[in-house]
Amino acid sequence: MAVKAEPVAKKEKTDGRKQRSARSRDKIKTSILTLIRAGIYSPRAIDISEHSGLSMRTVFRHIDDMESLLREIAGDVQKEVLPRFLQPYTATDWRGQLDENIARRVAVWEHILPIRMSASLSRFRSKFLLEEYQQVLELERAGLRSVLPDSIRGDEVLFRALNEVTGVGCWLNLRMDQELSPNAAEAVVRRTVDALIARAE
Repeated sequence: MAVKAEPVAKKEKTDGRKQRSARSRDKIKTSILTLIRAGIYSPRAIDISEHSGLSMRTVFRHIDDMESLLREIAGDVQKEVLPRFLQPYTATDWRGQLDENIARRVAVWEHILPIRMSASLSRFRSKFLLEEYQQVLELERAGLRSVLPDSIRGDEVLFRALNEVTGVGCWLNLRMDQELSPNAAEAVVRRTVDALIARAE
């Protein structure tokens, strides 16, 4: 019996370490997101340690593999916001769908604004963040194409202009650089979209 119990005890000890490590990792991810949302766009290890209550040694052990950590954080955020983009439109005409598309973008861009700020500061140092940024841009383009008529989709200059003004990059500029409120920024986006479409008709 004693011989059989030893491997079981060893396995339980290993499982316990894995569970503690997973809990620590979750605390670190939560702390990073909380700090970023509080305006600390590049949290230091000491910031994460103080917020999470974990030792510096534990924090360093996990952030040593930052690419993997960033992938998990991005995956969590994506699971949260992607359903907003994929829900069916209630409008049946393209103008109504475009209006809904803009409303969704504005809500999502505002929700992830601090995270995008943090990613913008770090993406050129991280292959994953650069790839993730490109995926966001493609999602923007695909979402816009899905609601526009052929006459606008086929006008490359007009399509790119509409994509630019409704994109997360423009939202960052309006909110952070121009220091507009969410409502004022949305008004700029909608006025510009209306003007672009009006000129095309």
